[in-house]
Amino acid sequence: MQFKRLKRAPVILVLLVLALVCGLRLRNPDFFDRLERMTYDLRVRTAQKFPAPTATNLAFVSMEESSIAAVKNGKLGYHFGLYWPRQVYGRLVEELSAQGAKTVAFDVLFGELRHDHPPVQMADGSLMESDDFFALQMRRAGNVLLAVEPGLVPPDLFLTNAFTFGDISTEKDSDGVLRRVKAFRFVRRWHPLIENAAQKNGLSLSDILIEKDRIILPLEDGQTIEIPLDGNGEMDIKSKKALAGEPTKARPFTDERVWHMGIVLAAQELKLDLDHADVDLPHERITLRGTNSVKRVIPVDRDGYFDIDWRLKPNDPRLLRAPIENLLWQDRQRLLDRTNELRDDFRGKLVVFGSAAQGPDLTDRGATPLENDTLLVSKYWNVANSVITGRFIQRTTLITEMALIIFLGLLAAFLTWQLRAFTASATTLLLICSYIGLTFFVFVEFRFWLPVIFPVIGAILCEYVSLVTYRVVFEEREQRRIKSVFSKIVAPSVVNELL
Repeated sequence: MQFKRLKRAPVILVLLVLALVCGLRLRNPDFFDRLERMTYDLRVRTAQKFPAPTATNLAFVSMEESSIAAVKNGKLGYHFGLYWPRQVYGRLVEELSAQGAKTVAFDVLFGELRHDHPPVQMADGSLMESDDFFALQMRRAGNVLLAVEPGLVPPDLFLTNAFTFGDISTEKDSDGVLRRVKAFRFVRRWHPLIENAAQKNGLSLSDILIEKDRIILPLEDGQTIEIPLDGNGEMDIKSKKALAGEPTKARPFTDERVWHMGIVLAAQELKLDLDHADVDLPHERITLRGTNSVKRVIPVDRDGYFDIDWRLKPNDPRLLRAPIENLLWQDRQRLLDRTNELRDDFRGKLVVFGSAAQGPDLTDRGATPLENDTLLVSKYWNVANSVITGRFIQRTTLITEMALIIFLGLLAAFLTWQLRAFTASATTLLLICSYIGLTFFVFVEFRFWLPVIFPVIGAILCEYVSLVTYRVVFEEREQRRIKSVFSKIVAPSVVNELL
């Protein structure tokens, strides 16, 4: 095959197009980023049709409309309205503990104590506050994970009796789809003296101001409470009743690293040591190690976010699911010593409790790559499944993507320049289909996210269109001119041979 001679103008045109595409990729406008994420969602849904390793002990206990009715109508031995007292959750923990659940994670924020909730009558006839009952059951079970968010931490009564806690924050992409989560966040825990002062004055902890030498609590009447800090950033907690040897200084707050709830769930299964995790954000990885040489390396970006390997919908048959009233009913039967027909389906399970009831303040719904409207509580077991199975979404680096853009752009330009118009079009289409097929294959098999939009639209199509336009505008016009000149002095067959 004889190659056509390169010309300066088309070469410059090809290089200009590549420079433009690479410049756009560096800026990465939201429009193109959204298109890329749409292609990613399509790959996720395609991957659902192929088998992949899945954890076998994930479970979901849900609050449904039927659950609200069962608690309200007294079938379970008590009558409570829509917003349940904490004793209901305590009874759930009691039953799951009796069944042998490995871990129980709550997708519920317990932001404050509720002394107004009705007490629990114990077996000996005494009464116990609802919050205390919940704390008691958590301490007995020893496997309860509580939810926290930045600015909202459960009271010490719950934190000290729960096994640990996990972050449940949700951050969707600009198109409203939840695709990724942050591996951990830092949550601020205030000193009890400051917490009590804020609660006494009706302040939110987020309203507290921090300065170099003082903590300021702004009051509603315009006044402030100021707590001075020394050069070490500590406050004086000495009191007249202080005993000899007790500390007289304390830090006003501590910032604690809180891992995502899904990671905490998986850590209980794999016995990962989250306290000694190797967090290397500059190199975009987090390494978790556990017993028996278990190691998981989570690929993250420089801000600590990673893409969820979405595999399990809330109605997936591989996910054990039951409404909460089923377990509350079993708990009541155990208390009545009617254990003949009781089941222990949740033995060894990693259980997530969340709401599936309808209502804006009852459940958290939204879009994921799997479904346009689903329960976002599903992020926990999908993250846990990813860590347990060791399958994570890997993205190409920026350098690799740039190399792909340049390579595919030059290849498309070469084929368009060397081949005749129809052949070049067919070859370009084949190149596009082959590359897109490759992106789907590597995602399904290896969970590797190859970019589509900039390599295909930005590189291949733009180079093809620009060179075809050049050939039409300049080369064919030149051929028409030559034909008109020579057709007057030589035979048409000779002219065609020359062209």
